[in-house]
Amino acid sequence: MKKLFLNPPGSPTPKSYHHAVAVEGGRTIYLSGQVAFDSERKIVGSGDVVAQTRQAMRNLKAAVEAAGGKVSDIVQITTHVVDYEPGQLDDITGAIAESFGPEGLPANTLVGVVSLSTDGLLVEIGGIAVTDSPLP
Repeated sequence: MKKLFLNPPGSPTPKSYHHAVAVEGGRTIYLSGQVAFDSERKIVGSGDVVAQTRQAMRNLKAAVEAAGGKVSDIVQITTHVVDYEPGQLDDITGAIAESFGPEGLPANTLVGVVSLSTDGLLVEIGGIAVTDSPLP
């Protein structure tokens, strides 16, 4: 499977994502939005957007691995942040980037929202992965 991470000429250089990811071959895994719940459905990092981002990424990793993929197979994510403020951007995207190598950063859309499914949740991250591994 071949992946090409792209930033088009003339586009602003992104810090923690790629503008486009092209994939040839492989099996697609669609990942539901993951939040900062632990295994007992308790919120990790109450009130802390960075701690919740890290937990959501741990949960996203677990989801892609359960489907037979790995974090490096994730090619696109959508990040929803409650009451998002531009000053949070570097901290949130930095926490996301910890899960990926600098050359394998997925395409990322960040959206500010009023609320998520449960009071206290601040971040939800969903995505798409493409892998060449067989179904588990």
